[in-house]
Amino acid sequence: MGHVTAVVQGMQRRGTTGTPGSTNHRIKSATAIVHLTEDKDAEGFDFLGFHHRLVRGWTPKSVHLVFLARWPARKAVQHARDRIREITGRERLLLWPELIVEDLNSFLRGWAGYFRYGNSALVLGQIRNYALERLALWLSKKGNRRRAWGWGIKQVLLSPDHMGLIILDGTVIPPRPFRPWRGQAERRR
Repeated sequence: MGHVTAVVQGMQRRGTTGTPGSTNHRIKSATAIVHLTEDKDAEGFDFLGFHHRLVRGWTPKSVHLVFLARWPARKAVQHARDRIREITGRERLLLWPELIVEDLNSFLRGWAGYFRYGNSALVLGQIRNYALERLALWLSKKGNRRRAWGWGIKQVLLSPDHMGLIILDGTVIPPRPFRPWRGQAERRR
């Protein structure tokens, strides 16, 4: 057994990983066993940016169904809020509003495209409202109206299409029992 192999195996036994001479990082267990129940305070698990939890239907037609629901995890939502805050930051006050809206639309379109599969409508609405608020705040800062946040909201909400900010309503594809999530693919001849 070579010297490097023995060092790596010893590091793995101690719970560290890396090559000799580099900074070592602790190995985090990526596997956890979660007992899913349908309680209101039940735990779920986060995987690939989604939070998964077992829930019971709440409409009269679905109250007898228990299903695995998924929506964006808190960490993913916080990352989205941070990115929107970065796009509408003070250091970008010299840019045209159209460029800010274009950057916001690009981010929101990508974020909604990834998180549209599942039970994400509420969170997508919250993210769009946050983007509207940040755009209004950015406009009031750009117009040197420090305390006139209401002025910025009026400019955004009274414009015909909310200054061009995309609408995320209707982008969610909720899961249905015995139906494919992504729908039928088109067949070309």
